[in-house]
Amino acid sequence: MSNPNDLDDLMARLRTTVTLSEETHQILSEWAEEEERTLANLLSYIAARAAKERQQQKEAPSLKKAKGQ
Repeated sequence: MSNPNDLDDLMARLRTTVTLSEETHQILSEWAEEEERTLANLLSYIAARAAKERQQQKEAPSLKKAKGQ
């Protein structure tokens, strides 16, 4: 039996479409295969990491100002 929270997690995820060059698609497909992931899962992971890093970069100047630097 599945966990009720699994359904909530699935519903909270949004889908989007991306267009990749053939070369980029090939590189990413090979990467996903090496990590035994689907291409969609790899792209989701990469996007989440990039978004988190960007958010941290945006917050960093605010932290410096708050510390009086």
